[in-house]
Amino acid sequence: MTSATMPPSAPTGARRRPRREDVRAALLESALSVFEDVGYVAARLDVIADRAGFTKGAVYSNFGSKQELFATLLADRLADISTDVLAGSAAFTSVDDLVQYTARRLANDIITERAWHALVVEFTLQAARDAEVGETYRTERVNRRAILAAGIASRVSSFGGSDDPATYLVFATVLLATINGLSVELAADPDAMTEQDVVDSLAAVLAAAIPSR
Repeated sequence: MTSATMPPSAPTGARRRPRREDVRAALLESALSVFEDVGYVAARLDVIADRAGFTKGAVYSNFGSKQELFATLLADRLADISTDVLAGSAAFTSVDDLVQYTARRLANDIITERAWHALVVEFTLQAARDAEVGETYRTERVNRRAILAAGIASRVSSFGGSDDPATYLVFATVLLATINGLSVELAADPDAMTEQDVVDSLAAVLAAAIPSR
């Protein structure tokens, strides 16, 4: 093959453009790190972008705003926990076993992820003060309730409960409020409750959603 027919080679040092999903994942990981370091209000998008290795424009092209970025973290985290709980409890045939497993799984998350739950509370309070954050929060709240209600319905139906997620929307709100409340108590006073106290509190709430059998 002569030089005239040789295919052009890529320029030395040429860099491949990262995939959109990789950029989103990197920004989400960076955002979680920054949020946990300084809190939701103090976090800056340019710092989040820089820590991920991008410009602030990358944040806006993927999420639009700081509140949307945080709402995405919220939705992803709840979806992951719901999937994990459903997978871990799939073989249970006892209501008590299901309740205890789920309560212990949620309690472990509350206790070990205090920085995250403090952020959720901060974001919730900011939603009451900032109209734009409030709008995003309300949309995210509807999505979180729907995810949680669907997860509850998929497991409770095997114990004789309704398989319609709409049945559990109010209960989903109560469960989320319980998790947030326990998180606040432990953030203010880590010694206020033992892990078993948290498990027992969650179990009492969860048992209300599952029919006796």
